[in-house]
Amino acid sequence: MALTPIISTAPQRLLLEPDAWERVLVVAPHPDDESLATANLLDRARAHGAAVRVVFCTDGESNPWPQRALERRWTIDAAARRRWAARRRDEARAALECLGLPPRCALFLHAPDQGLTRVLLAGGQEFLARLTVALETWRPTMVAAPSLRDRHPDHSAAGVLVRLAVSRLPAAARWFTELAYVVHGPTPAPPALSLPLTSAGLARKRAAILCHATQLALSRRRMLSHAVHTERFLAPGTARVRHPVRCVAMDDDALVVGLDGEGLLGGRLYVVGQTAAGRVVVRSSTVRPRQRDARFRVPAPLVRVFVKRETSRLFFDGSGWRELWLPRAGTPTDDGRRRAPAGVAAPYEISPSRISPPPRPGTRAAPR
Repeated sequence: MALTPIISTAPQRLLLEPDAWERVLVVAPHPDDESLATANLLDRARAHGAAVRVVFCTDGESNPWPQRALERRWTIDAAARRRWAARRRDEARAALECLGLPPRCALFLHAPDQGLTRVLLAGGQEFLARLTVALETWRPTMVAAPSLRDRHPDHSAAGVLVRLAVSRLPAAARWFTELAYVVHGPTPAPPALSLPLTSAGLARKRAAILCHATQLALSRRRMLSHAVHTERFLAPGTARVRHPVRCVAMDDDALVVGLDGEGLLGGRLYVVGQTAAGRVVVRSSTVRPRQRDARFRVPAPLVRVFVKRETSRLFFDGSGWRELWLPRAGTPTDDGRRRAPAGVAAPYEISPSRISPPPRPGTRAAPR
């Protein structure tokens, strides 16, 4: 199957109005992210009669400090992690119920918590297969997933994995709007979509967040800081204004990655590329301070790459992943990139007054 950018031809207003959502799929790296980032989106979807599925990449089991605090134990073994995972799954289902959604809306893929980057850099074939099936069987008209620019490694890696899974779908299953959200780090202005909350919607979002008692133990203020009056979403390929990776190009059988050459710290450069046939190619190398480019031999020309430069930080990333399309995949821009459109172009805001429409007669088939 040839890899092609996903281009929606539907008008922006049709794609972003809640009446058109119909079948919404949210991808959450951990139980709690669905409440922090998309509670209002899920609430709107339910109010407009849309079918909803929330796909949890992990069970959130690798969460030792809150578990030590709540269970008053120091040693966290495999059995303790399984117990914590079950507790967090229950919290996620309870949070969905606060938003008027039944527990069956939740689908857990059981990838390793704090390990989605490892899954991605190993090629992610098993996880990608499960995620692709989840997308293809649900037939969404809207997908909201983590942004590549999120500073949490699990979040940004999940964003890349979703983009790879989408590229595996048959063309008939790709008719949907893609949106991205940021939980860790700033959301750039203007976003692609703004969803203001009513006072009742804000109360439901707060109640959903409060269902995640395991996370409130040590991070109550941070968790409740997400109960804000507007949820903001990006186009999925949005990169940071300043990113340490500037551009990419093919030079015979080598991929050349241009770096900004700034900074006094070295680090590691990771590349996840795709060929025209959809094959995933993973490469990495050490980066020296002020290094301006890196070269990687690849088995075939790449049409799209995801690149991340990782420096020595305690946990969070400095810049996340960047998605770049190579010139031969289409018309290049001045830095050799081509971003797949996501059906959204200009900032768009939905009025809070449109949250409770009358019930729609019948059910419309999701476009394919």
